[in-house]
Amino acid sequence: MTKARSRSQKLKVKRGRPRRVEVIRTEDGRISRSQEARRSEEVLAVEVATWKRRQINPELTVEEARKPEHGSVIAAWLSDWQRIAKRHPDANHPNVFTQLHYDTALKFHELHAQWLGAIAAQRVRSSSEFGGPGGTDSSDPFERGRAARQKSIERSFKDARTTVMEAGPLCMMALEAIVIENQPVETLRGDLRLALNRLSVLWKMQARAA
Repeated sequence: MTKARSRSQKLKVKRGRPRRVEVIRTEDGRISRSQEARRSEEVLAVEVATWKRRQINPELTVEEARKPEHGSVIAAWLSDWQRIAKRHPDANHPNVFTQLHYDTALKFHELHAQWLGAIAAQRVRSSSEFGGPGGTDSSDPFERGRAARQKSIERSFKDARTTVMEAGPLCMMALEAIVIENQPVETLRGDLRLALNRLSVLWKMQARAA
């Protein structure tokens, strides 16, 4: 016969996702989205990733473990392609992944994060809800131009998503899996390049029209 749990033990059992403890929070308990908090989280994430990589491969130095190619799929693909291009500049390699592909992928990743923040900031959240983007980006909710900025982000992401979906049936899946989720899905590499090529053209055209 099992012993009944005490009241303190029962209080420790919570439904849903566990509360994140490695993030900076505002006074009301929500995840802070200020620039300072984001920089601190990025530094912490790098240190945690560095430690994990050295646990997997103790031969890595701290400097080597901090290199992006040890954690980022697209950074590793770019590094691989740069080595191939340097050795065989005229080679026609199936795994080409250029600096333009990398820069475009990073821009989409940033736009995706901005879009998530924009739609989260507009959603009414419960005071007991601690997950997700946090519902705040540290800016004044009554700031003039804030709504217009959020609409601009939503419009930019919608244009990007439409362009990607028109490029091919698996292009959006490739962006989500490889760029957003950082998964090395080799079978979607070609679809990712196609999506990034189309995005690059779209953003060049928008820059010229601005």
